[in-house]
Amino acid sequence: MNTDSLIKKCLKGNARAQQLLYEQYLPYILTIVRRFGVEQAEQSDLIQDIFVAVFQGLERFDPNKGDLHHWIRGLAIHKTIAFQRKQQRLRAEEFMISEQAARTTTIDLSHYDAEYLLELIAKLPAGARTVFNLYVVDGYSHEEIGKMLDISPVGSRSQLSRAKKLLREALEAQKIKGHYGNI
Repeated sequence: MNTDSLIKKCLKGNARAQQLLYEQYLPYILTIVRRFGVEQAEQSDLIQDIFVAVFQGLERFDPNKGDLHHWIRGLAIHKTIAFQRKQQRLRAEEFMISEQAARTTTIDLSHYDAEYLLELIAKLPAGARTVFNLYVVDGYSHEEIGKMLDISPVGSRSQLSRAKKLLREALEAQKIKGHYGNI
């Protein structure tokens, strides 16, 4: 079946023509989605969204402006980029929520020697140590730290989270040694 008749039949709702179009372009769309690095678990949903857009937008396809292959490619790329932007926003929101949760998790430092805590902080990797000091000790915001260190606020949050995690692990290790001897 040629492309023009395939499009006309798809527009009339012919299920066989729609299936044929789907089978013909599925490998190509899958290649685009994979090339853009979409995780395998998310690929089928995205591909379904792309084909919905193809079938809904098929009446706007103009063969005088290019062939169907290029039109579908453009639509698939556009949908994939939009999907990735949405995923980035969701991940950023999840990160912010986890950062807020980490902020509310407190460690009782009252029974630790100040000198010991300073030693632990000094052992942190440089970036994590700097952000930890600026945020926790000096009270700067992530935006201010980002400007000072020429990193993004998200990078600052990430470094702070890393510093807290490393400190928590070191304090837990000390607690185990202190209570149970040198294991």
